Amino acid sequence: MAEKAPAPAPFDPRLLVRFLDAAGPALDGADERLEKVNGLVSKGDYLGAARGAEALLREGLHDLRLAGPYLLGVFLDGGLQAMPVVFQSLSYTLNRNWTFFGPRERKEVFADTGLRWLLKMLNKHLEHHERLKDGTWQRWRAPDNRVPLEQALALSEEIFSAFPRVVPRNDCEAPFRRLTQWLEGHLQSLPAAAGKEEPEAAGEEPEAVAAGEDRAAPPERLRPAAEPAGPWIPTSPALAQLMRKLAAFDALLEQGDHQRAGVVAADVLQVLEHFDPRVYLPSLFSRFFVGLSAHAEQVEPMMQGTESLAFRALDHLYRVDLDAFLAQGPGPSAGGAEE
Repeated sequence: MAEKAPAPAPFDPRLLVRFLDAAGPALDGADERLEKVNGLVSKGDYLGAARGAEALLREGLHDLRLAGPYLLGVFLDGGLQAMPVVFQSLSYTLNRNWTFFGPRERKEVFADTGLRWLLKMLNKHLEHHERLKDGTWQRWRAPDNRVPLEQALALSEEIFSAFPRVVPRNDCEAPFRRLTQWLEGHLQSLPAAAGKEEPEAAGEEPEAVAAGEDRAAPPERLRPAAEPAGPWIPTSPALAQLMRKLAAFDALLEQGDHQRAGVVAADVLQVLEHFDPRVYLPSLFSRFFVGLSAHAEQVEPMMQGTESLAFRALDHLYRVDLDAFLAQGPGPSAGGAEE
């Protein structure tokens, strides 16, 4: 009897989550191993392509052309539970290890093309299973996906900030934003973890509190304990992570640990230099972009007529007295003439 073929080794999802200190061997564009990976991708054999990319990465061939097929395989192998390592891999590759990745020629072009392909495929798979509501989708609906999604989204700002530096065309921002928005929406829709206690009814105190024991601290939010006087803005994962860093900086100063406080300070200053309110306060701008996209054809001609006296007068009024500006009647229609 023929012997059974040995089972393949478990897929290693962490080959890109490591610090590099030197560039590896160059991978020629005509290398048949790279062509095989690309051929499997073109045939739709994404897991096969991921295995091929994994083998080359194990050999120390740190090439951006392998990252896309490999990370898609990480996701296909692990689902939403693998999202933290996918985001960690992107952050390590685009930030810490960028210098040591090949190819040496047209590096930014291959990075842009490969990253856009990966993000497109991730979005396609997520939306496909969401539409089918199949078994994969049901597994994604489990409460144990909550923590991995929070961990992944906490890294989104690091990845966003890398795009302008490593892919100057910045065609990756839109699909990455689409991906993070899907993950944020899915996270908010997940049921609570099994066994999680319901909030206490008003006026009731658990026995531990009545006995003087401390209650566990609530999750970080922008909402104060009392009902806010103004609108409440939900805390995005990126903002929650920034709040944790600021709190860590304060705590380290109180402990006199100035070395670690310096590490946190350098990171926070880097965040502020590349601060994107769309990442930290997405819900604040969501309605604005929905309205702008729905009425772009009507609004754009008005934005192009900024040199007209009517526009300049309205602009000055808007800046000095918003209430008076809103009390004004509707302006001229597109085309510049009133009906």
